[in-house]
Amino acid sequence: MGGRRGASSARIEHIQQKLFPDEGLNTRRLFFRPLQAADAFQLVVLTNDPLVAAGVSFLRQPFSLADAQALIAMPRDQKGCFAAVRAGKDGPMIGCAGALSRNAFDIEIGFWLGAPYHGRRYGAEMAAGMLDRLLEVFPERRIVAECPRENSASWRLLKKLGFAPSEDAATRKGASLLIFDAPAIVD
Repeated sequence: MGGRRGASSARIEHIQQKLFPDEGLNTRRLFFRPLQAADAFQLVVLTNDPLVAAGVSFLRQPFSLADAQALIAMPRDQKGCFAAVRAGKDGPMIGCAGALSRNAFDIEIGFWLGAPYHGRRYGAEMAAGMLDRLLEVFPERRIVAECPRENSASWRLLKKLGFAPSEDAATRKGASLLIFDAPAIVD
């Protein structure tokens, strides 16, 4: 992805406000809003499922209520922000999506979907919605993802969205670094 590379730390601020305005973010079937304290228990339930836990390399396992509360309370001004993703504005929480600022140039997309919601194309819609939002509000940043190759569903999805494996090393054990370098094509 092209773009300016002169971003300063001041431009990293307010990730939450840029990604998820007060009214939240909508896609065709999903609603994203910043994680709130009330989401902690459901976040633990979704994240501790063995089908989900194996693919979320940056979260501790087992993922405790204290871990969920720490993720929800993460300093959003500098590091990033995650959103509860719901099936419609008033529907159940089905997953989580967001972004982490890795440095002044790179922003990392992250997402995971609860196992009961697999196979409904929610993951593709969630990831594409998050990617579109990142491209809109951070056009000067390079968008990256870390994914273990063993997480074949996410690996295929990231490649379909336009991410390509990088020769640069990932920061998490067992993960590969992928860099967005093409327009998103998800039907």
